[in-house]
Amino acid sequence: MLHNIKHLKILLITVLLIFALSGSGCLGNKTPEPISLEPGHPGGYELDSPPDDVTNLTTFFLFANKTIKAVTIITNTPSLDIFIPVDMSRSTTKKEPDIGDIVVLGSTSPYADHSNPGAFSNVSFNSTYTSSQEKNTIHFDFSQPITGFVAYSYALEQGQFYHFLSRNETVIVVLPEGYDAGNFILGPLRPKPDSRSIDIDGRVRMRWDATSPIHNYIKVTYYKSSLPTIMGIMVIILGVAGLTTAIYFNSQIRKLRQMRESMESDVKK
Repeated sequence: MLHNIKHLKILLITVLLIFALSGSGCLGNKTPEPISLEPGHPGGYELDSPPDDVTNLTTFFLFANKTIKAVTIITNTPSLDIFIPVDMSRSTTKKEPDIGDIVVLGSTSPYADHSNPGAFSNVSFNSTYTSSQEKNTIHFDFSQPITGFVAYSYALEQGQFYHFLSRNETVIVVLPEGYDAGNFILGPLRPKPDSRSIDIDGRVRMRWDATSPIHNYIKVTYYKSSLPTIMGIMVIILGVAGLTTAIYFNSQIRKLRQMRESMESDVKK
């Protein structure tokens, strides 16, 4: 009887915890809810035409102040889902995803061309969101399929970049000027990019092609370009200091051994 009551108490506590977490949003919101997105200005983004071999592309521009500006290129698309990772370093009680500066430019023409963003106009849309413990999903619905750009900004923990993959697209990550990524000790790239280059502004650009469904996410740990060199110098200094200390103590041990042998020799005499 007591054993059954104990199990009943454990079950009741578990159910109460689940309800409490659900009420506070810790388990996420699976039902789409409307969201009002703050509009931005096209001049705040780099709206470059995509390479000739790319139709679906998202470029992420990373900044040293934690800001990430993303530009997604769409072709004849009626709707779009974007994923915003939860910033674990940010303390906030805000319920909705922290995303803003939304720019949606496009055309319903089947002959629309990304090479001239100035020819596109603002596109109206409906937006909803769902949330989970690790990400927020923003869903855009357009009245007609469009070809154009969807740009947005959000913040993420400095030095860390995550992107959840949902469609077969090309992804480009542009690091802040003076930053690098890919050091095995500081954090390997997952997965390894298909190409890497330096743009005219001296920024590292990494490109992943045909990412989904082979991979579920892209993870980049980035750091100051000088950090590996500084770490290497520190390792050398520590190594020299350790070697010097070892030589010194070895010399002292030899001297003590010689003194002991000399004293033992005097005693025998």
